[in-house]
Amino acid sequence: MGYKMDTYLKVMVTIITVCVVIVTLIIVAEMLSSLGHHEDYDEGYHEKLDYLIDRIEQLERD
Repeated sequence: MGYKMDTYLKVMVTIITVCVVIVTLIIVAEMLSSLGHHEDYDEGYHEKLDYLIDRIEQLERD
C-alpha cells in the first residue's frame, strides 16, 4: 500500500508542477505582449503631443 501511495504522490506532484509552469509561462507571455502594446501606444501619444505643440506654435505666430 505504501508503494501505491508513493506513486500517487509523485504523479500528483508532477501534475501540479506542470500546471504551475504552464500558468507561469502564460503570465510571462501576457506581460511581454502587453509591454509591446504599450510601446506602440506611447509612440502614438508622443506623435499627438508633437502635433499639438506644433499647432500651438503656429497659432502663436499668426
